[in-house]
Amino acid sequence: MVRWKIQPDDFRRNYLPNQHPRVVYLLYEFKWRTGTVWRNWCSNNPAQHAEVNFLENHFHLPPSASCSITWVLSTTPCGNCSRRILEFLSAHPNVTLSIYAAKLFKHLDNRNRQGLRNLVMNGVCIRIMNLADYSYFWKIFVAYRYGEEDYWPQPFTSYILLNWSELSHILLVSRHLKTLRVKSRQNPRFGGSWQWC
Repeated sequence: MVRWKIQPDDFRRNYLPNQHPRVVYLLYEFKWRTGTVWRNWCSNNPAQHAEVNFLENHFHLPPSASCSITWVLSTTPCGNCSRRILEFLSAHPNVTLSIYAAKLFKHLDNRNRQGLRNLVMNGVCIRIMNLADYSYFWKIFVAYRYGEEDYWPQPFTSYILLNWSELSHILLVSRHLKTLRVKSRQNPRFGGSWQWC
């Protein structure tokens, strides 16, 4: 078993789009220009959301570092975390960030909605995980047992579509509509997803 991988029950409990546990996981992957990939994870703690925990305790590179980072979050960032993420990216101009999220975090709160818009307006790609994403991240981040290689949370397709639809609404109903771009126009039900950048 690889020590940095999370346990199957933790992934199921925290990444199912109809669950709202107290622990928020942030699985992360660094990709360097050399092709090297490094993965690990962190979570929230009593003093910090998972995003701030990552920024303050898991990213130890100089401002000149050049890499792409992928986050796999159990919820989208809150408004305050979105602000901290933008401060981090401003201090690290050669770092790009893509966020996959299982569900939206308190999406009726205008501060959280505006935070997501600000991230996208500043080049962060945000995507609601689809069934293919669940399967892929299960394989690379979870310490699954032999015979559990495939993970498809089929009964939760409606929750995935609901979160995807609401994220689309948050980002489209914006005065910045003209500058938003969509990278993929496939239907998330069939394995594609809108990726807002």
